[in-house]
Amino acid sequence: MKKLLLTATVFLLTLALLAGCSKRLPSQLADDEPSESTTESATSPSTEMTPTEPEDDTQYEGDASSYYIDVVYARQIERYYTAISQQWDENAYLDHELSPLVTRYYDGNPLDNVGFTFMDLDGDGIWELIIGAIQNAEQDPLVFEIWALKNNEPVMLVQSGSHNRYYLQYAEEDDLWSVAYEAENGAANHAVYYLQLQDGKFNVTQGVIFDALANEESPWFMTYDLDWDVSNDTPIHEDSANAVMEAGRNTYAATEYFPYCLY
Repeated sequence: MKKLLLTATVFLLTLALLAGCSKRLPSQLADDEPSESTTESATSPSTEMTPTEPEDDTQYEGDASSYYIDVVYARQIERYYTAISQQWDENAYLDHELSPLVTRYYDGNPLDNVGFTFMDLDGDGIWELIIGAIQNAEQDPLVFEIWALKNNEPVMLVQSGSHNRYYLQYAEEDDLWSVAYEAENGAANHAVYYLQLQDGKFNVTQGVIFDALANEESPWFMTYDLDWDVSNDTPIHEDSANAVMEAGRNTYAATEYFPYCLY
């Protein structure tokens, strides 16, 4: 798998290693109403990490990387630090609208196993926040959440759960980052969608659906939407479906995260 060392992460890791691990536990989780979320998507990600600072009246002295941590996505980053530090159970994650899959990364020091990074997935000069797994990332590069800015406010775009998971993808030939979305509605109905971020939402570039309830004899379909309605999708052979999914899995990519133990 392609592993990209982001400029921002190099900077952050250098600062953190010089300073050592802090134990900055917030007194309580913010009680803000959750931002709107969506599982729709599109993108033309850029790996050139020269972000634009969003418009903000706050006077901030520091570089853009620190600004995104301390101001732009501060609450979104910190809430996972709280949960992981206190080793919440799955119910607590769900109650606070966090991904319960983080509880599967509690081996050893949990703060070593989860981290965050920034990418400009749609090439608009503004960083998206990605929170993902560090532990076993080369084998299973799971992404817990992706946030973007809409009207200068953080909005959750995707969140992995027990029946839906998100993964970063990297197409080396095109130097392109995108997202894979694996979802299931049970053993007889599951799908994988390939998404790109554009205009603040994820759009489907291609997807494969298995729906034995719709057609038991020929349950595989090619789709370009997220509605799970295969009546407007194209039936395909199982071999073609497997080829598309295998090609997609070959682009699942582990990236470098800033670990929460250094936050």
